[in-house]
Amino acid sequence: MPAVTIYLSRLIGVVMLIAGVAMLSDKQMVIAAVSQMGVDRTPLLLLGFMRVVFGAAIVLVHNFWTRGFWPLVVTLTGWAILLRGVMVLFVPPDVMAGIIAASHIVDFYYVYAAIPLVVGAYLSLRGFSAQPGKFGQGG
Repeated sequence: MPAVTIYLSRLIGVVMLIAGVAMLSDKQMVIAAVSQMGVDRTPLLLLGFMRVVFGAAIVLVHNFWTRGFWPLVVTLTGWAILLRGVMVLFVPPDVMAGIIAASHIVDFYYVYAAIPLVVGAYLSLRGFSAQPGKFGQGG
């Protein structure tokens, strides 16, 4: 497996696991923070710029669509981060508040917390159990 896939799997996996555990550890704080995102544009813009930078970085170095399920998950994660960042930057605050309200975060909170846990566990497991490819295949 290419070294970039292994590295990004480890990085994304660990970050997603931490995010999922944080969501489970303080539900009220996360719900309060998400509900404020539609109200105050400043943190939303910062989040959008960060997502665009990190998503674009992943997409630029790892845009693999035909190398199997594991690399595809890394690629799709990069694209999802990038597209969510672009959306945050260009969608008006009132529309963003409507999207947040329509997502029923309180009702489906544990589903939303399970997504980064499952994807993070999968990517971490694959990334930390993999060995880089032979010389010439590692890039």
